[in-house]
Amino acid sequence: MTTTTSPAGPSPTAVPGLTLRPVRWPEEARTIVDVNNAARLPAGSLFVMDVDFLRAHYDHLANSDLAADLRLAEHAGRAVGYCRAEWRDEFRGDRVHDAALYLTPDAPVGSFAALLAWVLARHGEIAAAQGPIDRPRTLSLATMAEPPGTRDALAGAGFVAVRFSCEMLRPTLDAIPDLPLPGRVEVRPVGTDQVRRIWEAEVAAFAGHWGASPDHGSEAAWREFLADPLNAQADLWQVAWAGDEVVGMVRPFVHAIENDRLGVRRGWCENISTAASWRGRGIASALICRALRALRDRGMTEAALGVDAQNETGALRLYEKMGFREVARETEWRRPLELGTGDHGGAAR
Repeated sequence: MTTTTSPAGPSPTAVPGLTLRPVRWPEEARTIVDVNNAARLPAGSLFVMDVDFLRAHYDHLANSDLAADLRLAEHAGRAVGYCRAEWRDEFRGDRVHDAALYLTPDAPVGSFAALLAWVLARHGEIAAAQGPIDRPRTLSLATMAEPPGTRDALAGAGFVAVRFSCEMLRPTLDAIPDLPLPGRVEVRPVGTDQVRRIWEAEVAAFAGHWGASPDHGSEAAWREFLADPLNAQADLWQVAWAGDEVVGMVRPFVHAIENDRLGVRRGWCENISTAASWRGRGIASALICRALRALRDRGMTEAALGVDAQNETGALRLYEKMGFREVARETEWRRPLELGTGDHGGAAR
């Protein structure tokens, strides 16, 4: 969605010289991308953000108004960070108020606490405007790079670490196993008329996972999927069928901008899922092998993926068995969001 900025000017913070202001979207998408990469890549992240990828997401947000919910942090005339508020209802029960927060390495000390204060206050406004709801409200924030003062600020605001995710790398595409699919299961070339069914099967496969939300299967999410240029490489996809049912998939991609910037030949062995009723039969392992070979045939020499380290299906152990090793870790922090006395919109837990 296209938004305009709030008429409010920059807001001073408790950090001398640090201000927060609305973002001119989409004109300043490149600024947001540059801050995002400057924040994550020194912490070991493998993924290089680019404008097209970011726009695919930000232009299709359902529960985040960029004019009200996105702020750019500036210091001495330079962009040094940004924060954004968004919310979703999770299948596991909570209304989760997400706080995205990124800072460049040269952001002044105290910037994390300043941006955290703004985004928490913004979520308080959002929750108050929504009024009473029939589920608990939870604040959530993820960190990979942690500037000085990050953990103190989070602890002071009542956050605790609840989950970890990893970026993993397979440094070579040698010695790829040849694992068979179970009987009746086959991989077929992807036709354009099948893409919606494949996407819906993926959404259903992840419905029981941490953080899953009905929003992930919405029309806005489908439009985001179509807009994401990294989803336009269906010739690399490995989709397993049993008759007319999609039972598993790996949807690899090659991120050319990333490879050019970093001087690597890396493919992403991503979007790995198996239908719940077909798990435990070796489908994911066989498809990962096929995906790795497809990336190797495309000229790649290494592969990466991201994983919820506490995934109940044992994904982390599977990927380690397939030769991937952790190179970066992200921590998810949560705490209850409590409204004012007498407001029953969110019960504290």
